[in-house]
Amino acid sequence: MSNDNTIPFRRPDALARFAKSPLVAARYGGAEEARLSAFETEHEVSLSDGYRDFLMRENGLDYHIPHTTIATLPAEAQRDAFVLSDINTLFGIGNGHPYFDLEELAPAMDFHDYGFTPFAHVVGLGGDFSTLVEITEGKHTGAIMYTDGELFHGMRSDGIAGKSTDEAIDYFIESGYYYPIATNLSDLFEKYARLT
Repeated sequence: MSNDNTIPFRRPDALARFAKSPLVAARYGGAEEARLSAFETEHEVSLSDGYRDFLMRENGLDYHIPHTTIATLPAEAQRDAFVLSDINTLFGIGNGHPYFDLEELAPAMDFHDYGFTPFAHVVGLGGDFSTLVEITEGKHTGAIMYTDGELFHGMRSDGIAGKSTDEAIDYFIESGYYYPIATNLSDLFEKYARLT
């Protein structure tokens, strides 16, 4: 006999599992919708529904993934896990942290230039100014790319003038500046949750 008043157990989604894990050192609460809209207007970017959802739920995460965690994974998962372990911050907007708040950082970032890559916005930062960016246009829309921070200035001087969005992104992938790490933010959080 079933009880219609019973609420079925729901497993927390990947973002919740990762955010509540011991790997995460700091969470920042939820963002304000008005600040997100103002950020989009000021920097002429469009935040995806997935990134907006992350910001409204967590508004930034500070974390550390030890390399010992990576060694326990199957070989095919280790490459992505190694890349993910290089990132230690997912940015928020309006969270008040001087190093993890894009409102504070965006005007003077040495590691990301919205004017150079208007088709991507930075969502995370790691060692040697490597970043995670979310692609907002073209055939790669929604994809999360890991950037090699050491190549950033070379890419800027190399230039992508005259290239379409897709051509520029393909060029970045072929040159090693972009490494596709996840198909979208949900996929990214699934990969992070597997590390917990």
